[in-house]
Amino acid sequence: MSSITTSNKIVDEMKTAWTTDPKIDGGFYFGWPQEVDDIHSKKLPLMVLNPPQMSISTNAFNSNTILINSNWTLTAYRLNDTASTNYLDILDLWDGLEDDVLSWFYIWWYEFADDGNDFVMTAPIQITRTKDASNDRLLGLKITFGFDFYRYCKDV
Repeated sequence: MSSITTSNKIVDEMKTAWTTDPKIDGGFYFGWPQEVDDIHSKKLPLMVLNPPQMSISTNAFNSNTILINSNWTLTAYRLNDTASTNYLDILDLWDGLEDDVLSWFYIWWYEFADDGNDFVMTAPIQITRTKDASNDRLLGLKITFGFDFYRYCKDV
């Protein structure tokens, strides 16, 4: 059986992977995207990770394990520092941010796997490109994904 973990450990590893990668060197916030305007010292690129939605199957209690089904949403932001309105330039900036997010995803995923955690993807990675209406220079990616992890295993 895989290692037991908590959502707190998962979030901590996500933060570490985002903030220590020299290629990304970004800011991290655990909360909600609407709180971004309240973060006055934003370090871009910025990742805002929402609290996950979690559920536990009733079968888990019958087998003396708690397998958590989790669904995660995050938004990554970067500034259009070129001041360009050319859609190809903006697409290039989104592509660069998407590359950073996918690199981050593999860094933390494999770090946890190396620690003996067995994550099972339960939902595809979905990426939606966004542009903040109140700040047309702020580009974003909304990313959703889901995976299962063990939270508890009773010794029998």
